[in-house]
Amino acid sequence: MKINPCHSVRTLFTFFLFLIAIFGWLLPISTDKVQANDETPVITEVISEPIFPFVTPEPDQFGQTPLYTVPLALNPYDHFYFTRPIAMDSNTAPLRAFGYGFYYPDDDKVHTGVDISSPMYKPVLAAGDGQVVFIGYGLMNGGGDINDPYGLAVLIRHTFSYGDKTLYTVYGHLDGIDVAKDQYVKVSDQIGTIGLTGNTSGPHVHFEVRIEDSKGGRVQNPELWMAPPVGSGVLAGRLKNDFGYLISAQQLWLKSLETGYKYDIMSYAPVKHIYSDDYFRENFVVGDIPAGEYELSMIYKNKWYRTNVTIAPGTVNFVTFDGRNGFKQGMPEAPEIEEFLQ
Repeated sequence: MKINPCHSVRTLFTFFLFLIAIFGWLLPISTDKVQANDETPVITEVISEPIFPFVTPEPDQFGQTPLYTVPLALNPYDHFYFTRPIAMDSNTAPLRAFGYGFYYPDDDKVHTGVDISSPMYKPVLAAGDGQVVFIGYGLMNGGGDINDPYGLAVLIRHTFSYGDKTLYTVYGHLDGIDVAKDQYVKVSDQIGTIGLTGNTSGPHVHFEVRIEDSKGGRVQNPELWMAPPVGSGVLAGRLKNDFGYLISAQQLWLKSLETGYKYDIMSYAPVKHIYSDDYFRENFVVGDIPAGEYELSMIYKNKWYRTNVTIAPGTVNFVTFDGRNGFKQGMPEAPEIEEFLQ
């Protein structure tokens, strides 16, 4: 008897469908949506607060770029006096979306430091030698207030100064504190652990630099004070409009001409209690930038302005924007006496 090949194929196909049905009954296929991994996040809504991961990837320790040794000052106005408050075996870069000078438009509160995201319970380290002058709750509100926005915090008065100015650093949102008040600590000594206390949406350390006033009356941008990784530099700038006034909450973009990587930058908020460096008088800073050639751009009065900037390693690189005159790279001129005293 001859075998019809078409019949044979149909028979095999029917048998194949039968096996699939049986397999599906025994091992039902899930209809749940597959969640995206960390490398391909799916954004379903606009968020108004930074979201901190509970776990951050641990890079290869052997490939981690070390920081320049502190103190470091390649020009007379640099003052990289501090190391990072997190060990260099994981992320130590401040969160760009919530930097110094950031604020929510519907709130008067401004961000007076930088946030470094890290896994829960990771050690928090002293950024320099000094004496512990405050521990616990209540750094802002006083009286051991457990609702204080800083949560559990440590304040260190450093044994070195900037000129004749006393320096302090703050470490907020800790889970635990490992030092006592009045204790002297050395750089990189463990002073606590990463936590979730205070006003925070995820584990991180809030790091501040204060000058003269331990209460925070003269905060400074920590990215001008923390040593950058070897081979990287810092870009700071002052943006002014046609009338010479600072341009607040201005969006800028810094793009590497070598790799195409882009940094989103925002100038400081138009609120009080945000202070600039006495010399730079900056209103934006972005650190940890690999040395090289970049394009800096922004929109002013509905027109694009662009300029090429060179980032030199181990130092502060500076640009100014002067309204319709556009950008210029180079160190700022010393302020006039009247302007300095304002």
